[in-house]
Amino acid sequence: MKKKADTHIPVPDPQKRGYVYIIGAGPGDPELLTIKAARVLREADVILYDDLVSSDLVAQFNARKIYTGKRKDSHHFEQDAINDEILRHARDGKIVARLKGGDPFIFGRGGEEIEVLRENGIGYEIIPGITAAHGASAYTEIPLTLRKVSSSVAFCTGHPVSKIQVPDADTLVYYMVASTVHEVLDAVALQGREDATPVAIVQNATRYNQNIITGTLGELRKGDKQVYSPALLIIGDNIRHSIEDNWYSKKKKIVIAGEDFSISNAADSVKVYFTCKREHADYTADERDEPIDLEYIDEIYFSSPSCVRDFHTAYQSLPEKIRVITVDQATQEEYEMLFAKGGK
Repeated sequence: MKKKADTHIPVPDPQKRGYVYIIGAGPGDPELLTIKAARVLREADVILYDDLVSSDLVAQFNARKIYTGKRKDSHHFEQDAINDEILRHARDGKIVARLKGGDPFIFGRGGEEIEVLRENGIGYEIIPGITAAHGASAYTEIPLTLRKVSSSVAFCTGHPVSKIQVPDADTLVYYMVASTVHEVLDAVALQGREDATPVAIVQNATRYNQNIITGTLGELRKGDKQVYSPALLIIGDNIRHSIEDNWYSKKKKIVIAGEDFSISNAADSVKVYFTCKREHADYTADERDEPIDLEYIDEIYFSSPSCVRDFHTAYQSLPEKIRVITVDQATQEEYEMLFAKGGK
């Protein structure tokens, strides 16, 4: 009889140095986490997670959670401080999960972090994640490769402006372009791409508030539309084969405030979870409160009066288009009293 594989992650000896997993969380949708990453996160003592990691994702795990968010010109932790934090917990004999948006080795600075671990004799593993380009491609129906249209793809970054690269590839994908999109488009045009070349800007790829801006190279170079981070730029004729009414855009966007009692399923909805702090005893100041963009939301489910109160503390009003569903009469009365909408 074949022996069953041992899937349990070995716990390091507390008398020795800990162990670090550098993990790719994927581009935003918490369900895009790999099976191996989820298994490691269940075993971890500490999770250090970035700005681009969904709060819905980290909420699933019981480890101590430390938000180390870092975006251009807005740092919660500087990179050196993140490195120090990883080392501190590893030296305490902890299993440390360093959770990064997308893939650690594609513009994720994972290479820098493992250099520090090597220098300090800390054991580690790298668990890859779905990178933003792959996620954006699937959730917008923009194929990165397509027979007779695109047989090559190049992944680039929009920083620094002085070193923007324009490779000779059918499809170009630029990461981190929120503040440099026009400089990137200018660089691409200078390399000979025609004004009629299709361009797509994907903001918040794979998340409930995903937004797509499309046009031509010439049009977007002249435009002044503001681009918000995280943003990905795709350039190439493959964009002509995408559709505006893609599969992801058809799903209802639902906020679950508290316990999930909704009747919607994964086939027709995307769920966004709002943490009700009065019911979440393990919540700590190290975690992040991620604001919900209510303009993208279709429905809200309230599971208790206290969740209604917590939600009202964060959002004093709701867009009229949102359908509200409450679990019982007491919750409905609390909702009507605080939001003064008379229910829906």
